[in-house]
Amino acid sequence: MKKFYKELGHHGFTIIEIMVALMLVVLIFTIIPIGGSGVDRSKLEETIHDFDRAIKFSINESVLRNTVTRIIINLDTEPQEYAVEYGPSGDLVLPTLQDESRMSLRDREYQQKQLEGIDAQFVRVEEFSEKTKKFPDGIFVVGVASSYLKSIKKESEVAIYFYPTGEKDNALVFFSTDKELAWLDIPPFENNTFVNYYTYSESELVNLDDSQDNKMEEIYDQWLKD
Repeated sequence: MKKFYKELGHHGFTIIEIMVALMLVVLIFTIIPIGGSGVDRSKLEETIHDFDRAIKFSINESVLRNTVTRIIINLDTEPQEYAVEYGPSGDLVLPTLQDESRMSLRDREYQQKQLEGIDAQFVRVEEFSEKTKKFPDGIFVVGVASSYLKSIKKESEVAIYFYPTGEKDNALVFFSTDKELAWLDIPPFENNTFVNYYTYSESELVNLDDSQDNKMEEIYDQWLKD
């Protein structure tokens, strides 16, 4: 019997060896992320679908209330947030935006007061969501462009407007994950929206911020031409 256990111990694994092997397996799975990314395509698609629902809700609210509605996106919060708001009747006149980098301090303050006056006329639509909608972890709105804005806006608050006539801002909303850029194209008179995806190359991932900006500008320039 002693000889049997001795042979078994010689050919088997000790407790320490098994524990070391398990620790190595855990370490490997910790270092190498499953799927290669924190956010997969399905989560990005679901996020864009939810935002598209907000667009359709805003269109219907504008017609039903006979008022201007808007989706207001806060690009500076963490996580980022958005909400639907309704405002005055359809005769709302938005101030013409100027490039602040070329304006005097006095002109910038005047433009800011005009925008604050517009914001004061809008109230959140509680029926859309009891709480402000938040974008999921790992998915960011990295830029918004529209027929009202003069360039791609990447910070602060930005709004997309909808009118009782059925017209809406011609707009682009850019979403990004750690491996993809997606953009939602919102035409001014069509009921449909259009989504496109771009996967970053390995070289682009080295400097993701610059890659995002360059690709957004490329898409935006083509969008202006179209």
